[in-house]
Amino acid sequence: MTAMKVKQFSGTLLFFLFYCVCYAQTVTSIIPLPNNITWGKDSFSFSPCTHLVWDNKNAALKDALHPLVMKMKKAAGLDLLSATNCNKNRVVVSIDTSIKSEEGYSLAIQPDEIRITAGKPAGVWYAVQTLLQSLPSQIESPVVVRNILWKVPCVTVEDTPRFAYRGLMLDVARNYMAVDSVKRLIDLMAMLKLNRFHWHLTDNDGWRFESKRYPKLTTIGAYRKGSPIGNNITYNYNSLPHDTRYGGYYTVAQMKDVVAYAAERFITVIPEIEMPAHAMAAIASYPFLSCVDSNGHPFPYPEQIQGEFCTRDEVFTFLDTILSEVMDIFPSEYIHIGGDEAEKENWKKCTYCRQRMKEEGITNVNELQSYFIERIEKFVNSKGRKIIGWDEIMQGGVAPNAAVMSWTGEENGMKAASEGRPVVMTPLPYCYFDHYQASDPGEPSGYPGLTRLVDVYGYNPLSKEVDTNLAHNITGAQGNLWTEYVPTASKADYMLFPRSIALAEVAWTQPQLKDYNDFVRRLQEYNKRLDLHSVNYSRHMHDLQLSNMENKKGDHYMTIKSSIIGDTIYYTLDGSTPTMHSSIYTQPINITKTSTLQAAVIKNGQIIDLQVKKYILHKAVGVKGALEIAPDYNILGDTDSWHNGSLADNTRMNDYRFKDEIRYNGDKWLGWNDKPFIGTLDFTKPERINKVTLRFYHNVPFGILIPKSVTLQSSGDGVVFKDLATATIPYPAVTGAVTLPVELSDITTRYLKIIAQPYGKTPAGNNAYLFVDEVIVE
Repeated sequence: MTAMKVKQFSGTLLFFLFYCVCYAQTVTSIIPLPNNITWGKDSFSFSPCTHLVWDNKNAALKDALHPLVMKMKKAAGLDLLSATNCNKNRVVVSIDTSIKSEEGYSLAIQPDEIRITAGKPAGVWYAVQTLLQSLPSQIESPVVVRNILWKVPCVTVEDTPRFAYRGLMLDVARNYMAVDSVKRLIDLMAMLKLNRFHWHLTDNDGWRFESKRYPKLTTIGAYRKGSPIGNNITYNYNSLPHDTRYGGYYTVAQMKDVVAYAAERFITVIPEIEMPAHAMAAIASYPFLSCVDSNGHPFPYPEQIQGEFCTRDEVFTFLDTILSEVMDIFPSEYIHIGGDEAEKENWKKCTYCRQRMKEEGITNVNELQSYFIERIEKFVNSKGRKIIGWDEIMQGGVAPNAAVMSWTGEENGMKAASEGRPVVMTPLPYCYFDHYQASDPGEPSGYPGLTRLVDVYGYNPLSKEVDTNLAHNITGAQGNLWTEYVPTASKADYMLFPRSIALAEVAWTQPQLKDYNDFVRRLQEYNKRLDLHSVNYSRHMHDLQLSNMENKKGDHYMTIKSSIIGDTIYYTLDGSTPTMHSSIYTQPINITKTSTLQAAVIKNGQIIDLQVKKYILHKAVGVKGALEIAPDYNILGDTDSWHNGSLADNTRMNDYRFKDEIRYNGDKWLGWNDKPFIGTLDFTKPERINKVTLRFYHNVPFGILIPKSVTLQSSGDGVVFKDLATATIPYPAVTGAVTLPVELSDITTRYLKIIAQPYGKTPAGNNAYLFVDEVIVE
């Protein structure tokens, strides 16, 4: 190589290196994204000379700096507290009381000094988290990492959170989680600047709070026969000695320990004691808490699954005692009292409750619930605390000083905000992390629903519907993990991460700064930190979407989309699992025959997102179809999904609780309540037809039944129709998809009408739902 060429090459290399350094300094991997970043030049290097300058008499400040001191010592082998004889290369921390934001901070990194300034120690904690995320991910290592430069780019960060309330809820009633698992979750929350841990301690499925006054709550109510996974839920607390007993509880000492542990990480623990409903564990322990029939006998246990506490005075004495014990342990401003899903049927029949309504001039059970909540609130207020509850506490009129968690949607939250109440937005589906997070067929079991990472990230607690004058009453957002399908801490990891990471950015970062593709880029870096903490996080961040077939000039095409721009997507059409040797998706795929398409994103040889869809070519695909009656439920499918060549995957619908939740699953079903399905196909010209196959869904517990009958009709003009055949389906003995093939005698028709009549009444006496998938015409 000549000298000139060497010089040219060297110049090019220097430019490239300079460009890379500058680029590295203008791209951050911090989550949640700070709200104001100004990049500088050069970097600060931690070394044995680096020392910490701070007010060591401030105990809260010591807590705030602990992660930096501890992680630098463990991972880098550097002791920031003992370094001496260095005038420069220091980290200076100061409290400036003129800073109004309690959680805001300033972080200024120069080549020879890092300066952290905040109004309160909490702000210092958040500055430390930002600083730690600016270091290589190996800073999270539990052991010293050799041969690494502990550098951070020069930058100035001025940051304060968007919302004051940034929380996660963990349900430990349905599945008990050990104290160490709870603390580990608190550690992971603290890294993300989350500041509220909502601890769901009691429910029908278990009582986890140790009461000194009522010990049977834990000797009986903390242990049941079996564990609730899916639909295998039992509330049987009358276990025999030889039965398998499941459960556990937290002692007073353990709960105090968790509260202190969280406080050191600037997280407030909000305890929840469910009332008036979700009380079966308590009622099993102390039957006097139950409603009674006209003879004064408690309603039978365990059939009274959705039982509420009775409203007699003895019950309020019990609850006042429990809440006093709770407040002795938890110093939080708010005590969560549940208040959700009270069916109140027993109240209508209960001698004591009917007498209570008469005495108080209450006309209905919704007002009785309001009386219940207001009475509890008065007691909690008398102790200098406030109550917060799920949005059903607004039924019948909400207690005057209560805060509201809006979970059934945003409407009740906005109503509460209009009344001047503090509101935490935690609505379905965006904030429910027990839902499936992908329609990947290999996804582990979850609760009915689909809450993707992109859905969580796209959520805005201050939606367009929120009056700007009321926005200050929306205090923040919370993600919820209910644990019917979460038996272990590892499964909790999988359901919480990375969705809770997305929620952290929703709650901290101003919406105009958010960008999903940039978030996923930063998330891939953040995952390296999770790896060092052995977090079993989900890899579903690409959210592959397989379209239905579209008819273009007689050919049928489908498309594949990813949430991540630039993804390489591998696919097969023969039903085999894609590899890196499979076809790469670059343009719409022409489906020329019935095929099972599998599409995947593969990273480092590992499939991290997989989608499977069967495409069935038949005569109705792509033709014009019309529904005479619009569906009541359109489950992630358009109104042509009944003849689009795509079969719905019913493998998870068998586990689904049917109500509003079913709208969020991944199946393309159309549903009618007590109405017929009437669909007409127009082939535009006479078409020979030999067979029509229909697919329905049957689930008796959820009120979804097969049709009573199916009639096929033909027409040449679309006006006058004649019957071709009528068929019925034998009543199924099991839940699932049911196929009805109808053979025809080689008929020719331009129009084909399908009429499926609803079954009528369910065994419970309600109007049945009719769910339709694909109508296959051959």
